[in-house]
Amino acid sequence: MDITRRGFIQLGSLPLLAGCVEMNKKPVVGRVRARQLGIRIGEMPTGPLNAITDIAGVEVGHTTLISGQGKLDIGTGPVRSGVTAIWPGRNIVNDYLPCGLDAPNGNGEMSAMLQIRQMGVLTSPLCLTNTSSVGMVYDALLGLQPTDGLPPGVPLVGETWDGYLNDIIGRHVKTEHVEAALSSARSGPVEEGAVGGGTGMVCYEFKGGIGTASRQMQIGDADKKYTLGALVQANHGWRSQLRIDGVPVGQALPVSTGAGDLNSILMIIATDAPLLPHQLNRIARRATHGLAKTGSISGNSSGDFALAFSTANPVSREDFWRGEGYSMTSLEQFHIQPLLQAASEAVEESIINALCMAVDMDGVDDRHVPALPLEKTRDIMQVHGRLFTPQQPGDETDSDV
Repeated sequence: MDITRRGFIQLGSLPLLAGCVEMNKKPVVGRVRARQLGIRIGEMPTGPLNAITDIAGVEVGHTTLISGQGKLDIGTGPVRSGVTAIWPGRNIVNDYLPCGLDAPNGNGEMSAMLQIRQMGVLTSPLCLTNTSSVGMVYDALLGLQPTDGLPPGVPLVGETWDGYLNDIIGRHVKTEHVEAALSSARSGPVEEGAVGGGTGMVCYEFKGGIGTASRQMQIGDADKKYTLGALVQANHGWRSQLRIDGVPVGQALPVSTGAGDLNSILMIIATDAPLLPHQLNRIARRATHGLAKTGSISGNSSGDFALAFSTANPVSREDFWRGEGYSMTSLEQFHIQPLLQAASEAVEESIINALCMAVDMDGVDDRHVPALPLEKTRDIMQVHGRLFTPQQPGDETDSDV
C-alpha cells in the first residue's frame, strides 16, 4: 500500500482523535458556555470571568420580558423582549470616556454614533434593545444626564429586530424596564443567552441573544496586564453559514425554521488599555473580523454596529465642554497589535457563547426557534479534532484548563 505523507499524518492522528472522542462523550447537562463544552476560540488567554466585566468598573444588567403565547395580538403579546444595560463606569455622565466605532453594515440604529464620530467620547451608559424600543430607552437614558447648563451627553441605544418571536409593534419595553436593567447592573459573571435585549433574538437560525468573552495580554516591557472584553447582542446569519472555530457546524445540522433574515448584531468592546479615539476606531473595526469568523457576511438587511471604549482616559465633562485643557495617554502605536487580535477573538467567542447559552423559545403565532444542540455540536467539533478537555464541570478560563 502506498501511503503518502498526508495519508501518514491522517492515519497517525486517528488514535488521538478517537481518545478525544471518548473523553468528551459525557452528556451535556443544561446550557454551558463554549469552553465548558470543550471549544477554545483563538490563542490568547481569557480574563478571570471571560466576560466584559473583567474590565474594572464595567457592569452589566438585564431586564427580561417574557409573557403570553400563541397568536399575535398587537399590544398584548406574546412578549419576548427586554433591555440590556452596560455601565462603562457609574459616573459616565460626568467622566466621559474615549470611544471609537465601526458600522460594517448600517441597516439598523445605534444612537450617539455621529457624536462619537465627531467628538470621540462616550457620554452615557449603553443600552441594547429591540428596534421599536429605541425611543423609549433613549428617553430613559436622557433622564440621567445633568441639567446644569452644559450640553447633555447623547444617550447610546443599539437595536436589533426581535419581531420573529416578539410582539415588536406593541413596544413593551418601558422606562421602568430600562431603570431596572441599569440599577441591577453588576460586575462579576454576566447572564447570557435569551436574556435582556437578547431575549427574542435569533442567531444563525438558532436561538441567539447576549454573549460575552474577554482576553488578557501583556504589552511591551510593562509588568501590567491589559484586558479587553466584548459583549454582543447576536441576531444574525443563516444556519448554513455558521462556523465554530473554523468548523462548518451549520452545514452539518438540519435546516430549521427559515428565521435567517434577521441579520443584525451589536458588538460592544471595552478595554482598560490607554487608547485614543482613532485607535479605538481600529479596535472596533476588528469586531467585524470576529463576526466574519463565525460565518456572517453582514447581509443586506444587517444592522451590524461595533463600538469600543477605553476606561483608562476619563475626561471631565466640565473640561470637555468648557474648553479647558485635558490630557490623554496612549500605548505606543506599534504595541496595539495584541488588542486587535483580542477584539477579534473576544467577539467571535461572545457570539458562540450566546448560541451555547440560549434556550429553545416559542413566540408569536407559535413560531419555534431551537437552541443550538450542544451534544451534536460537540460531536461535530470532535470529528474535526477541535476540542480540548476541561478538567471539571465549570472550567471556563484558560487558567482552569
